[in-house]
Amino acid sequence: MKNKMLSPFGEADCESELKAMGGKSNYSQLYFDETPFNGAATSPQTYLIIGRRGSGKTALAQYFSFQTTIPDPIYIDVDEPAAYHQVLSDIAARASENREIAIPRLKKVWEYTIWCLIFEHTRQQSKTINQICNSCASDPHASNFISSLFDRLLSLLHESETTHIGEQVGILLSDERLQKAKAEALRIARTHPIIVAMDTLEKYDASDTGLMNAMAALVQCAADFSLDYREEGIHLKVFMSGEVFSYLKASVIQNPLKSVKNPVYLFWRSKDLLRLISWRFFRYLKENNQLRSESVSMIDWTSHREVRAKMWDPYFGHSLTNKRGLREDTLLYVLRHTQMRPRQVILLCNSIAERAMEARRFPNLSESDIREGVKNMETELAIEIINSFGAQYPNVDKIVNGLMNMPMIFGGNELDKRAHETATHWPESYTAAKFRSLVAELGIVGRVCGRDNGHIRAVFEYALRDGLELTHRDECVIHPMFYTRFSVVFNSESRVVPVSVFEDGSKEDDNFP
Repeated sequence: MKNKMLSPFGEADCESELKAMGGKSNYSQLYFDETPFNGAATSPQTYLIIGRRGSGKTALAQYFSFQTTIPDPIYIDVDEPAAYHQVLSDIAARASENREIAIPRLKKVWEYTIWCLIFEHTRQQSKTINQICNSCASDPHASNFISSLFDRLLSLLHESETTHIGEQVGILLSDERLQKAKAEALRIARTHPIIVAMDTLEKYDASDTGLMNAMAALVQCAADFSLDYREEGIHLKVFMSGEVFSYLKASVIQNPLKSVKNPVYLFWRSKDLLRLISWRFFRYLKENNQLRSESVSMIDWTSHREVRAKMWDPYFGHSLTNKRGLREDTLLYVLRHTQMRPRQVILLCNSIAERAMEARRFPNLSESDIREGVKNMETELAIEIINSFGAQYPNVDKIVNGLMNMPMIFGGNELDKRAHETATHWPESYTAAKFRSLVAELGIVGRVCGRDNGHIRAVFEYALRDGLELTHRDECVIHPMFYTRFSVVFNSESRVVPVSVFEDGSKEDDNFP
């Protein structure tokens, strides 16, 4: 039966879950409706959703296909951006070398692309729209459709030696037939709202000027498009990689105060990850008749304390003795070995469950299952984080080796001492500041912000909207996820606890719950 979960906590990526669940219609059964981003994401004012790899962007994009806030929508899912990546790069290279000229031109390309996508998905409802579709492209898959459309635009450029891409697309946008088709699409949207969920690549080379211009143009286009059409029933949702967005905002996007308004950042809190992972575990145990008596009664999934009492503690236990012989909370132990993203928590919990299954004590999870399950997976998680920045930082896996055998807690000036060891691995000249910026951006090194009850609280860049600047005066720590990867030397009896940051900037209680 294809709609059953294959792993106790689900699959680590949405694409695998869609296959395991037999498609999007069944995936709605697994999706946790109480995630903190659903309401904000469906708001008409939201057009930009930002999250790092594994934070749930793809799952949230799928949510738009079965959400009920926007009634009876036409859903357009652009979910494989790699299909048009190369053609987009070719178009961006033809726009201009001057950023101030290139971005407005590429913005027109995106506007034309979005309208053509809408026409393709509404062509059966209007003869006027169907006629204009014949002059666009044709492919049932949105990403392939965009690739074909970009190919056509490139062909038009090759045919004209005097017309640049912005002018060529401007002519297409002002075409009378297209204007009539837009009017028809807006008429349809009044009764059947149109949702365009546009995913973008996870990994970008920040040195690719053309591609960075194209991504900045998409953000600026989304801002204007949303303002113009959200009240008329067309909802554009652009999902942007958190790994690259801070650079786009700081260095590429023109007038970010205008183009970046009320973005939704996929920052997860402990209580939200607890409810999400417990919901998945509950579904699996219920399907397999393995629920303990504490879990059978009705659970209020909006209450993290009730979820913990009925779905976490009965299986994981309330506390454990960690690898260093220190007693600590089981939930805190698991979460502090992640960068607070669902994918990482799913992978850790499945690793723990696998050990319990091998020992034939599942669904009960012993302290050793939790310790060894985390240990077996943490290096894989660390490697994934490092690799996700490979396009932005060539040789990043070699550069970060400058952190080998670092103390768990250290002064920021130690980073400057280590930086020179990485000099030969930088494609261009290195500086100590670049090294500090890189290890902060990857979430490997954080800044101490407090101590209590045997915990060292630290803030890491992945939990911030903007960058974390480390200086030689800061007291720094290595993130627990990277202890094994860098053979960290333990020079303190305290435990490092990464601090979650709320949207309003306040910090979550580290002794949660």
